[in-house]
Amino acid sequence: MSICCLIDDKYVPIYRIMWISALPHFCGSSQCQHEGDYEVRLEHGEVLWVNQADRDTALEALEMWQGGLGPVDDADEIDDLDDNR
Repeated sequence: MSICCLIDDKYVPIYRIMWISALPHFCGSSQCQHEGDYEVRLEHGEVLWVNQADRDTALEALEMWQGGLGPVDDADEIDDLDDNR
């Protein structure tokens, strides 16, 4: 497995990804160039704006890098919250 994933046309080290937006960007500005794109936030305030396919590729790479835990069920999240009280 590579430490990098291909996002847009860039090889990005997976450990630099801080978060990935779940919803496409919408600000309503007529001059916005990123309407409908997904934000991939990197270290130091850097941002990549990507389409849904690239976002999904980045999410899959993060899951594999972490160990392939997969999505968490809502019921598991509630149980985890109850355990932390």
